[in-house]
Amino acid sequence: MYVLDSSALIEIIEGHSSGEKVIGIVGDAPLVTTSICEHEVLAGALSEKQAFVLDGLFSSMRILEHDARAARLGASIEQELRKKGTMINKLDILIAAICVVHNAELVTFDKDFSKIKNLRDLRVRII
Repeated sequence: MYVLDSSALIEIIEGHSSGEKVIGIVGDAPLVTTSICEHEVLAGALSEKQAFVLDGLFSSMRILEHDARAARLGASIEQELRKKGTMINKLDILIAAICVVHNAELVTFDKDFSKIKNLRDLRVRII
């Protein structure tokens, strides 16, 4: 299963050519994202109309929730990154943990995910 990070979703929504690369990777697979990515994209809506359109998009997608398992794993990832001095955005840590819990591959343009090196189960495709 592929999970689209907010960066990948934004490229698709805005119709950029890089969004076509994401679609090429995902193919016919169902569209999936996380509740964290849903928040990030909806928070960036510039108008009520745009928020309405985005809400329609998300209602047609599978949304993976941040739950207790992801919370525990995310805390562990954050502690490890802090020890190494390679902290990344906390929301990205939550997204990574959700993907691992669901055994999913994250599709993103965000290179920060590559800093989570010792997490064998995190599969990330950085475009």
